[in-house]
Amino acid sequence: MSFSTNMIATARRLIQKYGENITLQRVAEGAYDPTDGTVGAGTTTNYTAYGAPVDYNQAEVDGASIKTTDIKLWLELPTTVTPLVGDTATFNSVTHRVITVEKLRAQGSEIVYVLQLRV
Repeated sequence: MSFSTNMIATARRLIQKYGENITLQRVAEGAYDPTDGTVGAGTTTNYTAYGAPVDYNQAEVDGASIKTTDIKLWLELPTTVTPLVGDTATFNSVTHRVITVEKLRAQGSEIVYVLQLRV
C-alpha cells in the first residue's frame, strides 16, 4: 500500500468518524437552441459524501474572499463526482454555495477536498 493510499484511507476514516453526511448538488444548464433563442431544461445531479464542516479561524477571515459566516468543509473523495464551484452542499437543513474547491494531494493522488461554503 502506498503512502497516498494510506493517507486517503486515514482521511476517509477520520471524516466518517467525526463528520456527517453531506448532500451535494450540481445543476447543469440545458442546451441553447439558436432557432428560437430558448435554453432547454437542465439536469440536476445529487451525490453524497461524508464531510466535516468547521469554522474558519479569525486569521483566515479577511471580510472579502472569506467572510465570517463562511464554512470550511473537509470532504472525503466522492466516488463519482469532483465538487465544482457553483455546486451546493446541504447539511443541518441548510444549503450552502460552493465558493472555492481546493484539492489536497500527496504523491500525485487527491486525498481530500477542502470547500469554502457560503449561505
